This record gives sequence, C-alpha cells and structure tokens, in this order.
Amino acid sequence: DGGITISGEKKKEKEIKRKDYYKWESSYGSFCRTFALPTEVQQDKVKSTFKDGILEVIMPKSEEAKSKEVKVKIE
Repeated sequence: DGGITISGEKKKEKEIKRKDYYKWESSYGSFCRTFALPTEVQQDKVKSTFKDGILEVIMPKSEEAKSKEVKVKIE
C-alpha cells in the first residue's frame, strides 16, 4: 500500500590455495529496504528482473495516477 519492500540475502565465499598458505573467507548477511512510492501503481503488472547484479523493477502507473497531471506556468 503505497510502498515497495525489497529484501534478500547475500553470501560470499573466497578460497585461495597457494604453495605456502591457505586462505578461506566467508561473509553473509540479509538486507531489507522499503521505499515509499510517489504514486499508485498497477500491482498486477509489476515486473522485475535480476541480471549481472542489477535488480530492475518496472511498476506502471495506475490510470488514476496518469490523469493527475499538473501544468505549471513558467514566467
């Protein structure tokens, strides 16, 4: 209702094997962000993609929100 919440979990493991040493690192954690939306959206038409570490969320405006145009006179 008027906002979007994005949550997830990230995990990273790194292993290095050398002749004279061995190193293994592990990090992890969860996150959650909530954003207020400036206008109403068509909830049934929201789409998202995640590619190459980039999250893209497409939220079309509702018809009511599209009709709320405000023209500003420039002097």
